[in-house]
Amino acid sequence: MPRRRIVCVFIASLLLPVLSVRADPLQDGIAAVQRKDYPQAVRLLEPLARDGNALAQLRLGLLYYHGHGVRESDAQALQWFERAARQGLADAQFHLGNMYAYGLVTLSGDDDPARLAAQWYFEAARQGHADAQYSLGILFLTGSGVVQDPAEATRWIERAAARGHTDAAAYLKGR
Repeated sequence: MPRRRIVCVFIASLLLPVLSVRADPLQDGIAAVQRKDYPQAVRLLEPLARDGNALAQLRLGLLYYHGHGVRESDAQALQWFERAARQGLADAQFHLGNMYAYGLVTLSGDDDPARLAAQWYFEAARQGHADAQYSLGILFLTGSGVVQDPAEATRWIERAAARGHTDAAAYLKGR
């Protein structure tokens, strides 16, 4: 009996390092982006994005937006940003808001891109996303997509500045 236990412990000790070294395709995909190996990043991130991983969807959207490892495509970027944004990922909501704010989305009917930008910025801003807070504040200043409201603009810009947003801080200092 003790001999069998020793053999099992020995085998387990040999297998433990092999079992503990698991590949993490998401982290590997992000690392590939960081080292600018974009084709590898796409290969790693795309299956995860298709399976619903919001962070992989965001990263894949950014690759399409910038044309890194894939043909640049605002339509594909929009698709991936929207999938991640609908899962509540603040960075994706911010990027989606940018696509509407900068006219990178073809809309049908009477949809107002500035209103859609404001909606997505708000979703990210309420989660504490400083860039979205600042962008939403600017929309309130100009009345673009929202009712113009300087007091509301200031509240959002102050929130962004409190999170270290340099443009927001500069705006507040210069008023």
